[in-house]
Amino acid sequence: MCVGSQNPRPMLRPEMAIPYNLAIDPGSLPVGARHRRGQAANWMVKISRCGWMNAPRVSLLACALAALAVALLPLPVSAGIKCWTNDDGVRECGNTVPPKYAQKAHRELTDEGITVSTTARARSKEELRSDRAEEARAKAIRMEEERRIRERKAKDRVLLSTFTTESELALVHEGQVAAIDIRINHTNRILVQLEQSLDQLHDQAAKLERGGKSITPELENRIAKVEQKMQDSHTFIERRRRQKAEMAAQYTEDVARYRELKGIKTPN
Repeated sequence: MCVGSQNPRPMLRPEMAIPYNLAIDPGSLPVGARHRRGQAANWMVKISRCGWMNAPRVSLLACALAALAVALLPLPVSAGIKCWTNDDGVRECGNTVPPKYAQKAHRELTDEGITVSTTARARSKEELRSDRAEEARAKAIRMEEERRIRERKAKDRVLLSTFTTESELALVHEGQVAAIDIRINHTNRILVQLEQSLDQLHDQAAKLERGGKSITPELENRIAKVEQKMQDSHTFIERRRRQKAEMAAQYTEDVARYRELKGIKTPN
């Protein structure tokens, strides 16, 4: 009989009973949780023996919820079991990883053998150097891409602020090409003159040889200078022709970008 009880307590009707298991499978709980759940169940039995009818239904529900809360309180986490592989390739387990294997990969398991954490092995010096080199390479690529973006934005600003129409852009390009053509034509005229001078020098050298005389050092020097000027002129012309090709490609790109920035449709 419960303390303070004066009269026999009527049996609790089935519809008034509050089940304490709440559809929880005991086998699905950890050992500690099952133990606490059992304690909660014992408290529920004691409450029922002391008389459900003497307490309001709200109080009974509060008691049941309190008992359930006790059963579901989190259990203190233990250190767990740590497993590693020794030098012979054999798996070993214990509460702590030996210092000898602390730099190697290891796992931490619960008492039931469930893995709760995994620690990767420490990287070697060579791997760390490789990681730093890869990071530096990625950073260089990223910086180069940022530089190209800045240059593109700067060119866009110049393109829009310099030319109000596409015709102006074409006019400037034609002027630049014409200036290069003028220099090429001028150099070609110089080449003609140099070729004539070289022919004259060769004639002088031939006369000396036919007269049984040697070519003088002064004449050889003049011939060498003219030949060098001719070579420089050919190089200049070739360089200017490459410049014209590059300008043509740049003009095509500028026109396309200008139309894109202005929202102009490309004519078919």
